[in-house]
Amino acid sequence: MTEIITIGLNTFREAIRNKILYIILLFAVLLIASSIFLSTLALDAAIPVIKNLGLSAINVFGLLVAMFIGVSLIPQEVESKTIYMIVSQGVARWQFVLGKFLGLLLTVYAMVALMSLLFFGVLLAMVGPHDDTYLWMLKAIFMQLFEMLIIVSVAILFSSFSTPILSAMLTLIVYIIGNMTNDFWDFIRLESEKVGAYAPNVLFYKFIWSLCPHLDMLNLKKVVVHFEELPASLTYFPYGVAISHAVVYAAVVLGLSCVAFSKRDF
Repeated sequence: MTEIITIGLNTFREAIRNKILYIILLFAVLLIASSIFLSTLALDAAIPVIKNLGLSAINVFGLLVAMFIGVSLIPQEVESKTIYMIVSQGVARWQFVLGKFLGLLLTVYAMVALMSLLFFGVLLAMVGPHDDTYLWMLKAIFMQLFEMLIIVSVAILFSSFSTPILSAMLTLIVYIIGNMTNDFWDFIRLESEKVGAYAPNVLFYKFIWSLCPHLDMLNLKKVVVHFEELPASLTYFPYGVAISHAVVYAAVVLGLSCVAFSKRDF
């Protein structure tokens, strides 16, 4: 455990010195700040515009940190040969992988915390201190932390056996697919009505669907932005199910990462 924490903290310190991180953070700050200007063009929809842009910025730029920094963490250690020194000191490969995961997760969460503080500052200036918006925003950002948990674990998985560019592309594909599982399930339901629930193609689609990360379960943006217009039944959200899915999925992916890296020759 000590080895994992040590590697994680070292990875975090190296990541926060990465120039890419500050460039991404700068763009996130500009996007969130620009929501004030864009909201003036939206007339009565000013607050929904700010909430939508703010949550989107936190989500997208958290993804970019995981992609551009996370996918190079393990390949960089292998290419620079520092992995030999680490392993020679008695650190197991699975400990190294988990340490890198911890460091990247801390980096992403630090980014989310900074962007959230800025975002709440914008909301405070536009909405004022007495509003239920803040509670909903906290819920949405809290669920985004678990979405980032999955994305970080996926980035570590691909970086454990692939090149940084390919790992970034695969991580992005998984992110896109994970946010489309609701649409995919609607397609499966319609297909099962046509050919039957136990048709080979329907069973295959269900199997693929079960392998996907259900990131849409963790996305509260639609509810947060428009919750005033939704009936009470639609504002209910299965937090426990979504969080459990994120934790279990990330754990399985990390397990695969440890296995993949342990079998890698370098």
